[in-house]
Amino acid sequence: MSEQLLAMMIGSKVQADTGEYMNNSLATVRKADAIVAALETQIVNGMRGPGARLDERALAKEFCVSRTPVREAFRQLASIGLVEDLGRRGVLVSKHCASDLLDAFLVVAELEGVAARLAAQRISNEELKEAQEANELCRKAVLTLDVGAFNSANMIFHNAVIKGAKNRLLHDQLATARPVIFPFRHHISTLPGYMEKSLEEHSDILSALSVGDAKKVQNIMFNHVNLQGEQVVSLLRLLEKFE
Repeated sequence: MSEQLLAMMIGSKVQADTGEYMNNSLATVRKADAIVAALETQIVNGMRGPGARLDERALAKEFCVSRTPVREAFRQLASIGLVEDLGRRGVLVSKHCASDLLDAFLVVAELEGVAARLAAQRISNEELKEAQEANELCRKAVLTLDVGAFNSANMIFHNAVIKGAKNRLLHDQLATARPVIFPFRHHISTLPGYMEKSLEEHSDILSALSVGDAKKVQNIMFNHVNLQGEQVVSLLRLLEKFE
């Protein structure tokens, strides 16, 4: 067999192995994302209380997967503070401190306010259109009372504004801070009238962005993201389930 033919055969094998590895990795990530979504809901709703041990083998059986996606799900949940990975001692549901969580909302609100201010001067027509289209999806979700669809469209809306700020450092800081509040923000979306109010605030944000009013849009975005009134009460009541 010639060296050239042998090299071609080895190259083809490596390419095939690489493709299979990438497909398997992608499948693992998708399975892990599904497990994360399920466990987030269970933890936030109190079905798995603070200090509860998450058994890797039992969860793999429950979700009909191998242990690899479960481990990846644990990693993701630990990164947003919902669980604690104690190594050989296992993975436990975290105990949530109300003051820390309220501070997290405050920090994210400040950062997204800055992002909106920068976006008022830097956002492209395409990014603004993306935010407008996302808000239309939010509107449709409100009409059908679809909280899941609303949360998905809401994420697209905020991502478009953050992208429009064109500030890599700010983007990276928000990528670290926002996931901490996501599960609890999703809970708040179920409050009566919240989605409708959020939709109106989105429209105000879009109007301010369209005319480049940086100060106004920063103020609107801050108040939009930060918890207020009944939202704080609801969050505190939710956290009482963890005590």
